[in-house]
Amino acid sequence: MRIRFAGASLLLFLVTCFCSRLMAQPKWRLEDFSADLNRLVISPGQLWVGSGYTSVNPVLNSVLGVGDVMAPPVSGRGFKLEARFIANGDTIRDHFVWGSKVRNILYTGGQWQPDRITRRGTYHRMHEDGLISFEINSHLIPLADKPGFLIRYEVKNRATVALNLAMFPLVTPGKPAVYPMKDWGFMPPADMQNSDTLKVNVLQEGQGMNIPPQQSRTGYIAVVFAKDAGAVSASGGLAAWEKETAAIWEKRMGWALKNIPVLKTNNAALESYYKRSIASGLVCIWEKPDFKLQPTIVTSGLDGGGMNTYLWDVAGYAPGLVSMMMGDKLLDIARTMTAIDLEKYYAFAQDGTGLGVRYAYSTAAFTSLVYAMACQDSVYPDLFEQVKNLVLSDEKRPMENGVIDYGGQHNLLEMRGMGWEHMVPSPNAERVWCLRRLADMGEKIGYDKTAIQQWRKKAEVIAADIRNALWDETAGWFCCKYPGGHKETVYSIQVFDMLSTGVCTPEMKKRMLEQLEEGKFLFPYGVSSVSKADSIHYEVTDTDWGGGGAYSGDLPQLALDLYHENLPGKAWDVLQRQFWMGTQLPYFPQEHYCDRPGSPSFKRSNVVAGLMGAAAVLYGMAGLEPRLDGSLWIHPRSAIKDKVEIKGFVHREHVVDVEFSASYCKVILDGKIKYQGKPATVKIF
Repeated sequence: MRIRFAGASLLLFLVTCFCSRLMAQPKWRLEDFSADLNRLVISPGQLWVGSGYTSVNPVLNSVLGVGDVMAPPVSGRGFKLEARFIANGDTIRDHFVWGSKVRNILYTGGQWQPDRITRRGTYHRMHEDGLISFEINSHLIPLADKPGFLIRYEVKNRATVALNLAMFPLVTPGKPAVYPMKDWGFMPPADMQNSDTLKVNVLQEGQGMNIPPQQSRTGYIAVVFAKDAGAVSASGGLAAWEKETAAIWEKRMGWALKNIPVLKTNNAALESYYKRSIASGLVCIWEKPDFKLQPTIVTSGLDGGGMNTYLWDVAGYAPGLVSMMMGDKLLDIARTMTAIDLEKYYAFAQDGTGLGVRYAYSTAAFTSLVYAMACQDSVYPDLFEQVKNLVLSDEKRPMENGVIDYGGQHNLLEMRGMGWEHMVPSPNAERVWCLRRLADMGEKIGYDKTAIQQWRKKAEVIAADIRNALWDETAGWFCCKYPGGHKETVYSIQVFDMLSTGVCTPEMKKRMLEQLEEGKFLFPYGVSSVSKADSIHYEVTDTDWGGGGAYSGDLPQLALDLYHENLPGKAWDVLQRQFWMGTQLPYFPQEHYCDRPGSPSFKRSNVVAGLMGAAAVLYGMAGLEPRLDGSLWIHPRSAIKDKVEIKGFVHREHVVDVEFSASYCKVILDGKIKYQGKPATVKIF
């Protein structure tokens, strides 16, 4: 009996240790977001890697080459690093050129992940003194506490004799300078005479190597911008810098992704797309002492543009995911938005300066953010007051027959031709949604009941006014009206945002969705922001709002709306058109084409609204619904047979795991089965 008891105890001990190790494993790893560089369809200027402190543009088709460096307020525009090697006395370059007899390292590929880019190369040529054959692997790592980067590279000698190798960096400094944070808006700061210029500090370790046959050696090179040359040193070695940056990333991953669930499925395209969406939000987090807020989340940032926190991008798309990712840190961001005066500006620079104009969509975006925070956490009275002020301020704008005149393009979608101006369907329709959410939050905190009743009544009146004034029964679409009576019917994707506002009747929705056809709004690689059938307003140069593509957050937003309309087949059909981005881009760009994989090279490289892809999956396909009363509900609406597992959705300190398909659903709450059966509307807690 003792022997059996001891054996059972030992077995229990081993199982416990094994389970403890499994539980200690992080939910997310940086490698989960890796992307094969050889598969990317991206222009050289749009491939970046960042640290939340510095971002770096690698030189494609090289193993160690580096281009522009951004570490706001430091701009390293025009910087370039090229490596030149002396191998057994002969010069070998790390630089792509055409030809068959060049003494160049041949680039073979690499991987992108949020914290680094790894690249590989090979050299195999007969020289006068014999064969030189080696492989080289590099890690380009933007530093997370200094304005610069380091490269760790390993060289393996494949020849039968020793390899004497030395690396000499060829540096073009460009015009590194410090620019005021207020100048880091949607466009990177341009060269200015009053900027403080900087020096380029280059540090190397292992510059010269003697590598025995079939052995490897490691070298480091780091570049840091500083006021003076020679002002930077690495007393603890450059390997310590790499470890310090890794520690900062580990900490960030811990708090930013602790509430974000992992998705597992045998549908590889869906899983890759979901990961790419999460990565798109992760790379928009910056942590810098130079910023007013630390950490903060920005609109874009990797290429130096969109370093502002723009309400439309950060709050107007995927506010639930932003709230989950930033947690209590989002409260400071929301309050900074109110501090800049949203009646005057639509964004803030990272010194807190207000930027832009009083944007027509700011009210809906801010309301969405505050409501998402309320469902995730609680209603904050000061933010509620700001929502109330914005919503009621809108109702004082000039209007005709209950429909607000929002003015010209600069205040709306910024289309390059006329059409979507003045009395537009959206954001007029969002007024209805905002008043109802204002009333909901007011009830939650015990606000004046008479005011709440008035807001709900006003929402009904506005909805009727919009239907009466802007619905075109012949077109089956909402039109835009100008002062004086001119009318424009713009087949813009923005009209589909009205599906969730409570303005449209079921018959109107049916007519609107008739336009969601192949060759109109739908194309193989996405949706068009303006229907191709709209020959008056459609163009292909401005993919953002003119056509030929769309803003990256719009397709998943449309898919989410379709899921909420209980049209899972149509929602999936729309969503899967963006799945190419899961493997062919490192992160969601500002916008992308719809008739081919790719994005405009002159637009921002990345955008926080990429989180909308994961939002469509979690809140649409999986049907997770945090509510204002603190409860969490679910109603999966999958149109595919593949099983999808969502593990580690954290809401109000509860952990929820879900397995679902088109015909099955299992919900696990805090390790115990809560529901198992056919997909249905279920209250989880």
